[in-house]
Amino acid sequence: MKKISILFLAFFTMLSFNSCLEDEEPTFIVQEDQATPPTIVTANSTVILSKDAEDNQALTVVWNDAEYNFQTPVTYDILVAVAGTNFENAIDAASTVERSYTWTVKDLNNLAINSGLVIDKEGALEIRIVSSLGSNGGVSMNSNILAITLTPYSTEVPKIWVPGSYAEASGYGSNWNPSDPETPALAAENFTSQSFEGYINFAEGNSNFKFTPTNVDFSGDYGDTGDSDGSYSQTIEQEGEVNCGLPGGVPGYYRVNVDLETLEYKLELTDWAVTGSSTPLGFAPAEAGPDQDHDLTYNKDSKVWSITLDLTPGEIKFRANDSWSLNFGNDDDGDGSLNEEGSNITVETGGTYIISLDLSNPRAYTYSLTPVTN
Repeated sequence: MKKISILFLAFFTMLSFNSCLEDEEPTFIVQEDQATPPTIVTANSTVILSKDAEDNQALTVVWNDAEYNFQTPVTYDILVAVAGTNFENAIDAASTVERSYTWTVKDLNNLAINSGLVIDKEGALEIRIVSSLGSNGGVSMNSNILAITLTPYSTEVPKIWVPGSYAEASGYGSNWNPSDPETPALAAENFTSQSFEGYINFAEGNSNFKFTPTNVDFSGDYGDTGDSDGSYSQTIEQEGEVNCGLPGGVPGYYRVNVDLETLEYKLELTDWAVTGSSTPLGFAPAEAGPDQDHDLTYNKDSKVWSITLDLTPGEIKFRANDSWSLNFGNDDDGDGSLNEEGSNITVETGGTYIISLDLSNPRAYTYSLTPVTN
């Protein structure tokens, strides 16, 4: 009987031991007087951010190891928050087992914006390292705080806005209101360009408008250099200007270009269609007129051109005014973006599609092919 009891006790001990080995999250017992939190050794600094150098290294944070009273892997989480917020809304920027971390200019700029710093305004971030054991963040310890000063730059190309008398009738919110979120904008060709472009629907032929450098008010606005409203010169100025307007007073959907260096603006009336080997009429040759175009219809509420059409496997493109002088294709493997003079768009599977052309986001034009299911 004594031998059986001994064997049972040994078996129970082995079961308990195996159960401990199978525990995925072991409990660590740390003696406080034998644990040292990580220490950031990188000095407080001012970091220069520049769009022209966004792939360069901007900041490397280095810290000493956290020390616990036994040997075990340590994970370090990097917390970033706006200075003075006591890390209440901190971003967990990265997790690593190393003792350093590096941000590029682009990544640090995005982190600053996401943290809440204001674009083009100097601000400060605080960085803290949190060490922990295991996979559930057990036995965490906070490092000292690193402070950095920086001025985030905009990640969007410059824009100008086009408030005017046409807005309400054309589906763009309230008239003469640059701060209305629906007021159309024109986008620059790149970050340093003064050449702006966008597409705007003018539902009324007597439409007037101006160009504003902000979407707040009319400070620094540009108008036409003509003597009075209606005597449009297609050139602009900021002092003594009159309202800009449509050439010939013709309503419609216009491509609008403004150059703030030459102080000129241009409006090109456009009507859009789709053509291609996938369409029932086939690809329009170079000199073809409207007979091989499938006209799209504009919806002022969605601000999208569209048509429902039967397509066969092949290719399509979008073009304006029954001509190839202004056309869009796609150079990025069917990702939905549009490129002026771009490659033909592949239609892999035949069927009925809703074909949509969206030119409402300046210089970020898109299309879509949506199958119609019965």
